[in-house]
Amino acid sequence: MESELEHRLRTSSKEQLIQLLQELAIRHPFLPGEMTALLDNSPGQHSLPESVNAPGDVDGDAPEDDWDFGSDEPVMMHTFHRPVQLPIEGESVGRNSGDFAALLSQQDTPQLLADTLTDLLDEAELRTEQNDYSAALDLYALLLDERLLERAPAVTPILDEAIDAATPTLEDLLVEASSNAMFDTATVALSPLLTSTVRHRWLERLFHLWLKRLDAHRVEEDLPDIILNVAWSEDIALLRTLTQNELQKHPRNEYSNIVNFTQQYRTKALEKFLKELPKT
Repeated sequence: MESELEHRLRTSSKEQLIQLLQELAIRHPFLPGEMTALLDNSPGQHSLPESVNAPGDVDGDAPEDDWDFGSDEPVMMHTFHRPVQLPIEGESVGRNSGDFAALLSQQDTPQLLADTLTDLLDEAELRTEQNDYSAALDLYALLLDERLLERAPAVTPILDEAIDAATPTLEDLLVEASSNAMFDTATVALSPLLTSTVRHRWLERLFHLWLKRLDAHRVEEDLPDIILNVAWSEDIALLRTLTQNELQKHPRNEYSNIVNFTQQYRTKALEKFLKELPKT
């Protein structure tokens, strides 16, 4: 007895099946290559009757090159969960942050941007597995900085989805890099993996990203917790200054009859964060 899925596939029209394949290809970028390989190896592939359309044809008059597996719509977050491909032994290391910076400046469609961000996250995860924390953090920094630039409103949701996918790994990496130390041959002493200058840059980056997300009405945010987990006691003064400066930009007006709910929510979130900062 066939399953419900098999029944629905058998009773679906050709157009519905093509639409399904296109959607799957968008959600899983590795599928088009696998589907092509399966079609190439399928029995009778090279001896199809004339009455049957070739796999690359739709209604007999659309060549395979005309298939559009891309989309002008924002790409769903699962696009950024492609399995990491480990390099073959002896193979050179992949692209660095400079390579990806050039690629990001050239993307002119949402799908191309999503593909580039997927590759960037794959590379960052691979560098992390290889304990190349500096290179991995450079890649993640590029992703966050691209979001902060806000080049075009249309790509902001795609960047946010990529950041959501990267956040668990990035948090672990930042906390570990902030907590651990390495032997510095120049000073003959242990030095933190994240120097104070680099750590301050990350704290400022995360803080401003949090503000951007507040303005975008992102209610459930874990960025404040990440900031506090990464910060050292000597960094609290920096965080307090950043927070107070933002609060001073938009002081409360108790007598105004116009309520800006976005600004009100932002102010309350900043005040709450200020209270959570450890006393120094």
